[in-house]
Amino acid sequence: MRSLVGVFLIVALGLNAVQTATALSTESPSTTNLSANAASVVRGPNGVLLPVVGRFAGSTVVSSTCGREVVYEEGLPLEGVVDVVLDPGHGGPESGSVGANGLVERDLNLAVAFHTKSALEEMGHSVVLTRRSDLHMPIRQRTAIVRALEPDAFVSIHHNGGAVKRSDTPGTETFHQVDTPDSRRLAGLLFEEVQSAFANYWVPWVRTYHQGVSARLREVRTDTYGILRMTRGVPSAIVEGLYLSNPPEAELLALPEVQQIEGQAIARAVDRFLTTEDAGSGFKPEFYDPHTTGTGTARGCRDITYSTRVEITTGFSEEEYAALLATAEGMGQSVDWLIRFGVYTLKFLAELPDAIPVAPLVGSDRPNSYGPVTQSVAWDQAEQVVLVKMAEAYGLTRTEVQKLGATLMVFLANLPQTN
Repeated sequence: MRSLVGVFLIVALGLNAVQTATALSTESPSTTNLSANAASVVRGPNGVLLPVVGRFAGSTVVSSTCGREVVYEEGLPLEGVVDVVLDPGHGGPESGSVGANGLVERDLNLAVAFHTKSALEEMGHSVVLTRRSDLHMPIRQRTAIVRALEPDAFVSIHHNGGAVKRSDTPGTETFHQVDTPDSRRLAGLLFEEVQSAFANYWVPWVRTYHQGVSARLREVRTDTYGILRMTRGVPSAIVEGLYLSNPPEAELLALPEVQQIEGQAIARAVDRFLTTEDAGSGFKPEFYDPHTTGTGTARGCRDITYSTRVEITTGFSEEEYAALLATAEGMGQSVDWLIRFGVYTLKFLAELPDAIPVAPLVGSDRPNSYGPVTQSVAWDQAEQVVLVKMAEAYGLTRTEVQKLGATLMVFLANLPQTN
């Protein structure tokens, strides 16, 4: 049986048996292709924030709520400068801590984030939330939003669980990016304001050794928390207000006025970070914790439908279609499957190590996508990404890149047999 890997390597090295099978690679086809004025983030259905990956062959590709690239044309640009991004931690099936009173962290985080947003806006700051409802949103998507917006401050809002040691003061913890002074100062101000706000109440508090401000590392000089590790370049911090696992604290946090007070405390900390040189307090040495496993994965995340399936039709001569049909039947597949597979093969070849950079096909090198025999292929919102990226790489229309993929598959099927 012919080695497919060998075939791919032969083609990728520039075998010129047919014009359309040469130079089957591109210079990083996933590289962002944005015009200077294009929005870096758009609002999608229900106001969700969707970072723009780029525009390819006239189509807009965004990162979906689940962190997958999809074609989406209906987004409204998020215009203006964003001062602060707030991240209500957890969401969807990732509930976080749950109090004995049934208070769920994902819901509490969101409520506090809304209070924080309102307070910051009253102070004159522009603010967005990574999520505004109960969404399953992986860490990579949250941090993609932050990197796209480049705010002056980013805070991930959480509440804790697990502590049992009694304390005379609230067990508030904040975490900052290692070796990042601005992040450290932001975390110090968050600790100062949030712990002080809770200290006005009296309940039997609990804490751990990590009460205060620190950097949590999983290996030498690397932040354990992905929300901090993947937002370097933006002053970022995590705040863990109180312990939901401690019933008295959970009862306190269930009070709407306490949620508002916590949100206002976070807002005061962020405002001080942005408008003063205050250093904050509660700093402790960094520590290593290689065993911590965070939540926030995309496993099981289900995207909504942002774009409907589209059908792209390509024309073939009778001879071309006969060869395509024979190739599909030889593989036990349909013609539309084979065309789709051909486009994905172009992508595979484009991503081979040391592949030959491609230049857009021009003139007679462009595949002729007209003919008396036509074939339509339906592409869903994620599949369209491959189609438009390959069209962009080769300087083709979506119809033409289907023809290129089809020609490639016929070419590969007719390579000489090897032992």
